[in-house]
Amino acid sequence: MPNPSSDLLRQIRQRPGLYVGDTGGYGLHRLPLLLLQAGALAASEGRGDEVSLHLEEGGSCSFSFNGPLWPSRLVPESPGDSLARLLTLADADLQAPRPDGAPESFLLVSPYEDLALVNALASEFEVTLAAGGTTWIQSFRCGEPAGPPRALPVSEGELPPFRGTRIQFVPDPSIFERPRFSHLGLMLRMEELAALHERVSFNLHDGGFERHYCFEHGLADYARRLSAPSLLLHGPWILEGSLGSTRIRLALQWCQKPGSRVFSWVNQLRATGGTHLKGLIQGIHGALHHHAETTGRASELWGYIPSVLTEGLTVLLDVTVPRPVWLGPIKGELANQECEFEVAELVQPWLCKRLEESPEVAEVVLDLVIARYIARG
Repeated sequence: MPNPSSDLLRQIRQRPGLYVGDTGGYGLHRLPLLLLQAGALAASEGRGDEVSLHLEEGGSCSFSFNGPLWPSRLVPESPGDSLARLLTLADADLQAPRPDGAPESFLLVSPYEDLALVNALASEFEVTLAAGGTTWIQSFRCGEPAGPPRALPVSEGELPPFRGTRIQFVPDPSIFERPRFSHLGLMLRMEELAALHERVSFNLHDGGFERHYCFEHGLADYARRLSAPSLLLHGPWILEGSLGSTRIRLALQWCQKPGSRVFSWVNQLRATGGTHLKGLIQGIHGALHHHAETTGRASELWGYIPSVLTEGLTVLLDVTVPRPVWLGPIKGELANQECEFEVAELVQPWLCKRLEESPEVAEVVLDLVIARYIARG
C-alpha cells in the first residue's frame, strides 16, 4: 500500500512554488521564517522565551529555542517516532479547518505541520531535543527519516550539552536556485515578532553580524523606538480590547514632526491596508471630532482626510480575527467587513478618554491636525 505522507512529501518537492512561493530568494527565506513563527508561538504558549537563528557557511541554517518547540501531546519527552511522523506529515489532515485566529503565516493547518515543509525542501534536516535528562537526535534526508531517533544520555551530575530544541537544515540545492540566506529580511521580521511577543528574545547571527531584539513592553517599546527622532508629544498610549470577533492590541503616539508611521498586523501577518485600518482612522477622527466639539472648535475640524489624520502619528495595530478574508492573492489588504466597525468602536471611546485625561496633549494634537488641513489649501 502506498504511503500517503511520502506522496505528499514528493508533491512538495516536485512543486515547491505552490507551498513557499517560488524557488528563488522569496521561497528560500520562507523556510527560516516558518521556524521563527513556530518559535514565537511556542514562546506565547509558555514553553520558552528565546529564539535564535544562525546563518552558517555553505548556506545551512541553525535554529534554536530554549524549550520544547512542540507541545507534549505531539512530541513527548521520549519522542519515539512522533517527530518522524510529524515532520513527514504522516498524520496530517490537510482538509481539517485551520484553528480560529491562527497566524496567517501558517501555510498548512498548523505551524507544527509547516515545519514539515522545511524538512521536505532540505537536503539535510536534523532535530536535537533535550528533555528528561536525555538528548535526542532525529535526522532526515530529502524529507525522509535517516533512521530512528538516537538518544545521547547524560551522565549523572552532568548538565545536558544543550537544553531545548535545535533544528539544523540545508536548503536542497537541487530545488533552490541560489541557496544562500540574506539576513536583512529575517532581521526585520524578528524585530516585528519581538514587538508582538513581549519579553521574548530573538537573536540573529550571520558570521560576524549579530542582532538581538527583545521588547519588555512589546508594542509600546517598539512605538517609542520608531517615534524617537520625531519630537514626542507623549508616551505611547496602549489599548487592548475585543469586540465581536475582533481582538486588538494598539500602541499610539503623536509626535510634532511630520511623517506617518502606521503599521498593522492581522493574525501576525503584516497588512498594508484593509477594513481594520479604515476602522482605526474612523475611530481617531471620531475621537478628535468629539474633543473639538467639547472645546468649541468643531467648526475648525471640517475635513476627513486619512493622510492628514495620521501625520505625525505612530500607530502599531495588532488585530486577531477568527477567519481573515483577503483582497487578492498577496494577503496585503483585509476584507472582513465587521472588522471596520469593531475596530472603530474599540478605538473611539478609548481615545476620547485618553484625550480627556491629557488636555494639553489633546490641544496640541488638535492644533496640528487643523493646521495640516489648512496647509492643504
